[in-house]
Amino acid sequence: MSRPPRPRTAWTELAKSVLWIPLYALPFGAFFSLLGGGRWRDFPAYYEVSAIFSASILLTLWVGEWFLEPRMLPRPAEGRRPVPPIIAFHGSLAIVGSVVGALIVRATLVPAFLGSGRGIVVFLVFTLLFCALFMGLAMASRFYRDSIERARAEGEMNQARRIQRSFLITQFPTRPRLEVHALNLSSRQVSGDFYDVVPARDDAFLVAIADVAGKGVPAALLSSMLQASLRTQAHSIPSVAAIMGNINRMVYRSTTVQQFATFFLARIDERRMRLAFTNAGHNFPLVFRRGGERVTLERGGTVVGVLENAAFEEGELELCAGDRVVMYTDGVSEAANVTGELFGEERLIALIDALPADLPARDVVDRILEGVRAFLDGVEAGDDITVMVLRVLDAPAV
Repeated sequence: MSRPPRPRTAWTELAKSVLWIPLYALPFGAFFSLLGGGRWRDFPAYYEVSAIFSASILLTLWVGEWFLEPRMLPRPAEGRRPVPPIIAFHGSLAIVGSVVGALIVRATLVPAFLGSGRGIVVFLVFTLLFCALFMGLAMASRFYRDSIERARAEGEMNQARRIQRSFLITQFPTRPRLEVHALNLSSRQVSGDFYDVVPARDDAFLVAIADVAGKGVPAALLSSMLQASLRTQAHSIPSVAAIMGNINRMVYRSTTVQQFATFFLARIDERRMRLAFTNAGHNFPLVFRRGGERVTLERGGTVVGVLENAAFEEGELELCAGDRVVMYTDGVSEAANVTGELFGEERLIALIDALPADLPARDVVDRILEGVRAFLDGVEAGDDITVMVLRVLDAPAV
């Protein structure tokens, strides 16, 4: 396991700057010795002057980065500070540091410094060279650190995405009368959506689909908590409303006020061919009957995590041969194309109605996702997309 990098602080960066001062002064001391006639016996004097300029500019840039920049160039809520203001800010700091260095040289080593035209020319040369060098080094160091941080963050995000996807099942149970399939397409960040198929007692199983508010790692962590809580209750609690109430209390007590989730949970009893469900503020799943009838699964309650003692109703539905239950997150209905038009529920219903009645659940999921991609027409989806389909098969012949 690699050791995590030490956090940067103002004082560790100050120590680094002090250690770099003698090294920075060497090439400038040599340059100005050559400029002064090439007498190496004069090198110590030029080196001292170069060290003063180096120290003055480095310390000025350090003060600016750690104490002035956060106040004068506040970081936007999202994204990074624009580059041109940063370059102008550090250029100004380098000039200030050079002026301070010139005053120190005049007060200590060379009282006649800046007292003649030659002295002013030398000062300007010092200023241009030192400012260009140190501003370039400062900006290169900043962009290098930013690139390392971005690469590390991207690596951590990819790892989190791989771990999260390992929690989403890809092998679905094979049942005599039922088939189920689901797929999740996450946006650039880690997904806040999740789905699951969990065996329960008495020849039954649970299907769940949820959408956690927000994106990134916090949303993924909460979705993992939802999944773990669901699985621990699947074999011991037969009521989906009771399971949802327990999950709601867990989320309310374990997370911040801003975190909540929509959640649909159903229990399918294959012997009785009954579907019991509760809907916690999620997009209404749609039941497509073979004869053309449609049923929306609405009964339930509010989103989980907002009210500690929220009550959830439980609905029940008889499943018949040819029924298709389509569950999805708002990444489907709210997918927006280049003109800002939403995919919408009506377009989803029309797409499913046009599919062959005997199309397997896997193919139904694929056709829905293909329809969304075609609608987006190359536009990147702004949210995670999850689709889950349950299909009731014809009774086997006796």
